[in-house]
Amino acid sequence: MKFNLSNIKFGLSLFIVISAFWGCDNKLAPMNQYQVTPPDLSKRSVFESFSPDSGGIGTQLIIRGKNFGSDPEYVTVTVNNKIAPIVRMDDEMIYAIVPARADTGYVRLYIGKGDNVEEYASDSKFRYQFKRNVTTMVGQQGMKGRDDGPYAASKLQRTWFLLTDKDGTVFFIDEGRGTDKNGALRRARNGEVETLVQCSTGPFQSPTALAFSPNQDTLYISNYCFTDETNTRTDFNILYVTREGGFVDVRGLSRGTKIGTTGIAVHPKTGEVFFSNKGDGYIWRYVGPGFEDYEKLFQVNNATSVETRMMFNPEGTILYVVVCNRHCIYKVPYDATTRTFGIPSLFVGAWDESGYMNGSGATVRLNQPRQPAFDEDGNMFVPEKSAHIIRKITPAGVASLYAGIPEQSGFGDGLPELAKFNSPECVTVYPDNSVYVADRENHVIRRVTVE
Repeated sequence: MKFNLSNIKFGLSLFIVISAFWGCDNKLAPMNQYQVTPPDLSKRSVFESFSPDSGGIGTQLIIRGKNFGSDPEYVTVTVNNKIAPIVRMDDEMIYAIVPARADTGYVRLYIGKGDNVEEYASDSKFRYQFKRNVTTMVGQQGMKGRDDGPYAASKLQRTWFLLTDKDGTVFFIDEGRGTDKNGALRRARNGEVETLVQCSTGPFQSPTALAFSPNQDTLYISNYCFTDETNTRTDFNILYVTREGGFVDVRGLSRGTKIGTTGIAVHPKTGEVFFSNKGDGYIWRYVGPGFEDYEKLFQVNNATSVETRMMFNPEGTILYVVVCNRHCIYKVPYDATTRTFGIPSLFVGAWDESGYMNGSGATVRLNQPRQPAFDEDGNMFVPEKSAHIIRKITPAGVASLYAGIPEQSGFGDGLPELAKFNSPECVTVYPDNSVYVADRENHVIRRVTVE
């Protein structure tokens, strides 16, 4: 079978691979110590077996067969379509290293060069074993406050929203409503926490959510200016700060009386800004340039009085709308060329049915889902405030438990299945693919480390 290798994902860096592998006791010499020869491309190779049948990152994978050659330039090994770097090989044996986050899938060999590449697949799947751990990164458990400083000495009010930039800086909102300075935009980087903006008599009075522009030079902030429920004294529902201004130069973008904006999303390609209105249930688009230049788009399930969080998938083809107080997640297709949305449809969960159940689509039960985040493979991570857990949902809508004990609040680091959270409000995926959790009632930011 001829095959194009361009769509295979790369895994572990080679220098890590070699250091992880070098202690292996085997009879093969390092590749730079013998003369390499290509496989005989005039006849088919044979993929006989691989071992072991399971393992995690860094597992030494042994592949046996015939007509492999000894030149790694002619051979590619993948585990579940992620490249497993080859460390040593000869004509009948290949030693490769299982890459990070490969997940369970078939082992495949691609032998040849250019347009003359043959694919060989294993009969059984390699069972990937994730290595995960939950730790406390920022703040002190049970210590509510607004102290800046080193991560372990800092104090958090109630972490409400997290967002990571490309450099690994974590921006977060401490919940607060009104003009008494109890809410803030804060930043954690290089081991230090600092407060950037506090609630005041200016437009920044009731922050709820964050979203970056595509180039991450502008940070948009939704403002819950619903004056019937809070003591806010501003009618700006969308604000922004800039990287050039040190993320402290607060400016208003959109203004609307009693718009209960709890969710905001920025399209990753076009830069369009979308926001929600809790009262009328509509999703709106800011069209600019004036403060009141926005357009009404659609409701989810024709409902009003809905608290939502929103996020586009990395490609910008789907807007996911988390309906927090209705315990479900909807997806809405988006055409960036015509700048139009399709019809909202249920992704996971059931409208107004809370609970805990894994599965797929409408069989899943959620309990107060909150702000999600995506990893590089398009998997969604969702905190559930009232279930005190983090769920992982695949692009196909298959939900599984990622961390926490369902419906048990508390605090505890360690293995993900034993860790406890207390009203997790938001997650963000860090550049190293670990998941940071806004553990609201514990007043800390936690980290779920993959591998």
